Amino acid sequence: MDSADYEFHHEAMATTFAIIIADHPAEYSRQAAAAAFRELARLESELSRYVESSDIARANRLALGDTIAIGEDSLHCLLLAADVSLATDRAFDAAYASERSPGQPSDAPPFTLDPSAHTLTSHATRLHLDLGAIGKGYALDRMAAQLAEWAITTACLQSGGSTALGLAAPTGRTGWSIGIGDGPTHRTLSLSHIALSGSGIAVQGAHLIDPRTQAPSPHTTRTWALAPTAALSDALSTAFFILPDADIA
Repeated sequence: MDSADYEFHHEAMATTFAIIIADHPAEYSRQAAAAAFRELARLESELSRYVESSDIARANRLALGDTIAIGEDSLHCLLLAADVSLATDRAFDAAYASERSPGQPSDAPPFTLDPSAHTLTSHATRLHLDLGAIGKGYALDRMAAQLAEWAITTACLQSGGSTALGLAAPTGRTGWSIGIGDGPTHRTLSLSHIALSGSGIAVQGAHLIDPRTQAPSPHTTRTWALAPTAALSDALSTAFFILPDADIA
């Protein structure tokens, strides 16, 4: 069995994705990573609001009351986002910047989904969906599923410095080593069958808005979330940056 780690990179969703594969030959690892990156490119074409033909960009162009058909991944990602929004009392909201019509209650949903029909209906005068705080994590989960089709389970997948998804640990190790924090707060975690995500203002400045107040989060330190899936850890780390510490259990 090959004992080396092989690392591969791909640019997508305005960041660098990485796949590290262990316990497999170099050429086989390269081919499997290429298949995972093709899946990433497909997901970007569906989920990115910056791709004109994507489901999300098309949804954002809907007039009030209009409906469109959306793909399986867009539907699943939006349903996951809705679950996290409900669980965090809207500290995470992929549609918070949408504009409602005059007289519409502030808590009225700006869109609805029909899972059986794979459709999305806009209830906003200007729908603004942005999956940036969950889409990268969702992509990592789908890429891991692609690697599984190649019988690769000993791998670590990362999107920029924000999310890492550790699959099974390589032979002879307890997990994948991931560093978090800087200076005196730096520490190393060992990930195995779990995802880790961080949110903060160090890279993009005060870009995280509280969906409930439309004001920037008062937090200044980075927040971290561990979860069974990368999509969930991605979304929760954003919500944790918004929520007061007392509300995070």
